[in-house]
Amino acid sequence: MPVTPLPAAHPLRRTLADELHARPPAPVRSPAVVSCMALLDAPAGEILAALRGLLGDEPAAAGDVAHIIFERPQLRVKWERHGEFVCLTLVRPLPDAALATLDRFPSAFDAFAGGELARLPGRLIAAADIVLLPAPDSAPGEDELARWFDRSALAGARVLDGAAWVFTDFVVHGEGEGGGRSRWLLLDGGPGPTGRPESESIERQQEGIRMNAPQTARLVQRVIEIEVYRMMALLAFPLARATLPQLNAIEQRLAEITSATAALHRQHDVFAAQREERRLLDELTRLAAEVERSVAATAFRFSAAQAYWDLASSRVRELREVRSGGRRTIAGFLSRRLAPAMNSCAAAARRQEELSARIERASALLRTRVDIAREEQSQKLLAAMERRGKIALRLQQTVEGLSVAAITYYAAGLVGYLLKPLKSLWPALNPDWVVAAAIPLLAFGVWRAVHRLRRELIRE
Repeated sequence: MPVTPLPAAHPLRRTLADELHARPPAPVRSPAVVSCMALLDAPAGEILAALRGLLGDEPAAAGDVAHIIFERPQLRVKWERHGEFVCLTLVRPLPDAALATLDRFPSAFDAFAGGELARLPGRLIAAADIVLLPAPDSAPGEDELARWFDRSALAGARVLDGAAWVFTDFVVHGEGEGGGRSRWLLLDGGPGPTGRPESESIERQQEGIRMNAPQTARLVQRVIEIEVYRMMALLAFPLARATLPQLNAIEQRLAEITSATAALHRQHDVFAAQREERRLLDELTRLAAEVERSVAATAFRFSAAQAYWDLASSRVRELREVRSGGRRTIAGFLSRRLAPAMNSCAAAARRQEELSARIERASALLRTRVDIAREEQSQKLLAAMERRGKIALRLQQTVEGLSVAAITYYAAGLVGYLLKPLKSLWPALNPDWVVAAAIPLLAFGVWRAVHRLRRELIRE
């Protein structure tokens, strides 16, 4: 049957569709041990190349892939690339199917000779050994679990509606170059959850109902993500503890500046008040720069911590825990121990935002005061300029009048000098009367000329 053609596909369609299958859980069935590690501060391609070298695999170009699974005899290795870290998951079957027969807590890392894994690039942020065994007929006792876990920190519960048991203490056991590993114990099957009829629970045990392979793989994947994401979330906690005292100091300095700003209205010396305003503005600018530097240094880590904490909380909820006796659940343990650290990170991020907003408001208030003072000075300057302009105009008018009088005086003198020779021709001519009669005409003409000249200059 011919394929019906469709419109041209979006360039990201295949990539987005494959993203849902980017990190499939590693297949695993009990009894088995799963060991995982998360590496930071190294390119994913370098870690993959080093892993290929350890496994004796042929070098290959590192494409844009999110995961690669390597199959070896009695060993499965999965390499996963995440945004900030690379996760390696190793799966090995176990010959022993009973918890009591184990002489030590198993680890899939033992598939490599000593020191080989230490040559991987990057720094270890999380490592865990997850032992998956068939559940016994009854839940393991405290003494049996105390062989492998810290009794005071033990947490566990029935999960997935009674399909399995999960136990851990979130303690890093053992020493070494990597600082040891966390331990998880998963028991596949076991008594049904509280609330089911006892006959149904007995029937479930007798039938030997266990989780299928996809359920087991998803449960192990959730445990790995809880282990890795909680550690990635906690990366922000030391940063928050170092940031909070700095914010306290900035907040105290801001309170002092605000008090000094409020006290400016009692300053009667204008010049002293202006100097104090400039000093306070400079101090606020420095505080704003310190807060922005703190935000730039911590914003990514705090937001990433919240995202990792949300992921870890989501994976814990997906376990669908049912409390067994007086033992604390994994969700209860994390909410009591990890949630306060995450709240501290969130509080530090909020205080950064609030301090930035408060500094901006204080700067706005101080700038408003400075602007008002400048406007008052500008108004006084304009008034003084207006007074000087009026005085200059009056002086100009006075000078114009004096100029008209002086020019008229000199013009009348010239007329008198011109009339003296004419008196010898006309003895009856009186030059003084002629000069006297010419003075008003000369004054009017000079005034008109000066007025026209002033009007031309004003027009220009």
